[in-house]
Amino acid sequence: MTRSTLAAACTTALFLSANAQADMPTFYGTLDYSITHSSSGVGTQQTGQDGWLLENNFTRLGLRGTHAISESTELFYRAEVGLNADDNGDTFSSRPTYIGLKHDVAGAISAGRIDPVLKMIKGGADIFGLTTMTMDRVFAGNKRHGDSLEYRSAKWNNIHLGASVILKDDANSPYDDNYQLALTYGDKQFSQSNFYLAAAYGNGIEGIEAIRAVAQYKINNLKLGVIVQSTQALEGFNKDTTHYESRDGFGYIINAQYQYNAWKLKAQFGQDDSGTGRVANEVYKAGAYRGDETPTVTQMALGAEYKMARQVTMHTELGHYNVDGYSDFDDSIASIGLKYQF
Repeated sequence: MTRSTLAAACTTALFLSANAQADMPTFYGTLDYSITHSSSGVGTQQTGQDGWLLENNFTRLGLRGTHAISESTELFYRAEVGLNADDNGDTFSSRPTYIGLKHDVAGAISAGRIDPVLKMIKGGADIFGLTTMTMDRVFAGNKRHGDSLEYRSAKWNNIHLGASVILKDDANSPYDDNYQLALTYGDKQFSQSNFYLAAAYGNGIEGIEAIRAVAQYKINNLKLGVIVQSTQALEGFNKDTTHYESRDGFGYIINAQYQYNAWKLKAQFGQDDSGTGRVANEVYKAGAYRGDETPTVTQMALGAEYKMARQVTMHTELGHYNVDGYSDFDDSIASIGLKYQF
């Protein structure tokens, strides 16, 4: 046996031995960029930039995996980073990064930078997620935070319980209460039911007190969804100590999507009068708020996806944001993008 053959055999044996002791991590990623035209720049990914833009729809790379500890317990982990190529800012940005333990009966607990449960009960009802028409333009409560702890129960009769807590050392959470609680029925893949139902309450996280409810129903190739939310800004929300008390209201989104062969067609209408969504925040950031009623934001959107191959999707979004009483912040957006997943 030659030295090279012996070395190859030893390397293979070591690899197989290591693989037998631990599951190998999965390397994954999404590259997603759009060419976008915006009339005012209020609703774009790069807030404040209007005209023609190259937009990054959260391009990302990551590793995730599990490691069996016993027949009923496993360790799970995820480490993800965002990649930015659409401006002169930082090349890398923080994304979900956490580690946790999962038990078949007791559920799962994790720690790190985690999407909190108020955000994640959206399931598949945020049909324009990660584009210029996503629901964070209308509602607050969709940010990810570090210094997070999360618990998710084991599934019981298709029901899940969840809880998120942010520890006091997180600079973005100066409140005494920093928690969210959630209850969900079903899953966004509709694997066991044609219904997906969810509700969540949050206090302190992201500087708001909020109640959110989500429902989605699948009928053959048609999915109908609704998201409703009541939001109250807390003192210091988005560093606004002057007008936070008036930023209190209700919002909703209704949408539909239809799958036809390789095409997915989408339509959405949303409105919120709490003054806490990302589009409404631009009024306060610009110092344009006049001290009367909070800005009411209305969203109208149409979109389509075409699956060119198993991992390649072309997508387009057409939409408009109307800010009642603040027409300078209205925004009409047209976008076409290409996404590759692996």
